[in-house]
Amino acid sequence: MNKVRVGQNIKKAREKQKLTQAELAKRLDLSPIHVSHIETGKANMSIDTLYDFCQVLKVTPNDILCGEFMEASIDSMVFYERSDRLNYDDKLLLQHIFRYMEEKSR
Repeated sequence: MNKVRVGQNIKKAREKQKLTQAELAKRLDLSPIHVSHIETGKANMSIDTLYDFCQVLKVTPNDILCGEFMEASIDSMVFYERSDRLNYDDKLLLQHIFRYMEEKSR
């Protein structure tokens, strides 16, 4: 596991939630220095701490551990993956549904 990349993913999720390191640290009951060290890859975290980050930042462990490297865009899932079961119109509808759900969850 690349600690620097994990830290970058945490920072990205924190900024998306519009939290400072100090605010995140308070919610996690950690010191701001420890959160900073995790974000810069200087410190490890336990599984329990990973779970706490996920809860506070509203992300999955996959988001923190793998970041964008495991995320597939709706376009690639719907249009570029081979699917014999969906016609083009069905793919467009599915794309609109996913985008609607993404917007609604923000």
